Amino acid sequence: MRIALISMSGESAAAVRLAGRTLAWHQLQSALSLSSERIVCLADAPGRDLAALQREAERRGASFHAVAHHRALSGLVSAADTLLVFAPGVLPEPVWLAQTFEARAGVAVLPAAGAVERGFERIDRERAWAGVLATRGDAVEALAGLAPDADPIAGLLRVALQRGGAAIAVPDQWLDDGHWALVATQAAAERYQADWYGRNVPAPSLLHPAEALAHRTARAILSRVRESGRLAAGLVAGGVALAIGGGAAGYLGQTTAGLAAVAIAATVTAIGMALGRFARAGTGDRTARWPDEVRRAVLDLALVATAASPREFEGWTAGFAALVLVVTMRLAEEPDAPKPLRPLGDRALVLLALTGLSALEAFPLGMAALALLGLALRLFWPASRD
Repeated sequence: MRIALISMSGESAAAVRLAGRTLAWHQLQSALSLSSERIVCLADAPGRDLAALQREAERRGASFHAVAHHRALSGLVSAADTLLVFAPGVLPEPVWLAQTFEARAGVAVLPAAGAVERGFERIDRERAWAGVLATRGDAVEALAGLAPDADPIAGLLRVALQRGGAAIAVPDQWLDDGHWALVATQAAAERYQADWYGRNVPAPSLLHPAEALAHRTARAILSRVRESGRLAAGLVAGGVALAIGGGAAGYLGQTTAGLAAVAIAATVTAIGMALGRFARAGTGDRTARWPDEVRRAVLDLALVATAASPREFEGWTAGFAALVLVVTMRLAEEPDAPKPLRPLGDRALVLLALTGLSALEAFPLGMAALALLGLALRLFWPASRD
């Protein structure tokens, strides 16, 4: 069995947060990426953060045990187990960790020059401990002679080194580019957070300005709420309901008001989708595609319903133009779409523009012009290579 040992002991363990989560929560994700079946957490006392850690471990299929000191480890770790140990505050690269420690034991190391000044523990003249090690489960028996208040993680490091554990080098450039870090204070977490978000939740291209703004808005919201997953689902559901209402209003002849409602719905759902991506960041959970598919389908149908209003538009030309524009927006979302076409894949932007055209009483003509421009770009502009 693979068992992971993490720590929430100490005053700063719960106080320091990265992306709204404790550092132990992020270590838990790394441990689960290595298929750890049992999580043992050193904790001074029960609390909300410890309970959140337990729920996450059990949700991902691992058993969870909180212990106050190292003497309880002997009942949880057997000699045949593999024990994965995380130093407090270390944030490793999960993919590299899973690949490197999947079938071997050892001590992750960094060059002492550069690592020690960042807070990593020196283990000899040339090397520093990178904050992660894997060893045999019987190493916990060597902790029996320690005082009850001794640091078991430091003791396990000494045991692993005395046993001649293999040194596994972490790429030293990762300290500079943020793939590997030791975070001890909230100020350090806030400096590291921008790089972490950039890797885990990349911002949309500025070719999608409304979606980029929704991304920034979602990140601002994230710092003020705890249950971001629930808020994300509520925003998406509320936005979809608003889009349906806007489409119905547009079909009944309230073209500008209906389009404004659908444009607002597109913005709200974009914020909800971005907030959902932030909430799932670092968890290893795959993003379901169907909510975004439903969102886009409802927005597209609301636009077509507004253009097909028998009270406002005679014949089929406005409805047909709306269908062509929907096809054009879908083409703009393809990976190889020409760059000048890509803004048409931003539904909130397109719907906002159509609302303005409707207020100027140029909705059908403007919609047809956008659709034809998009098709011309797709057909005649060279495809993008990025």
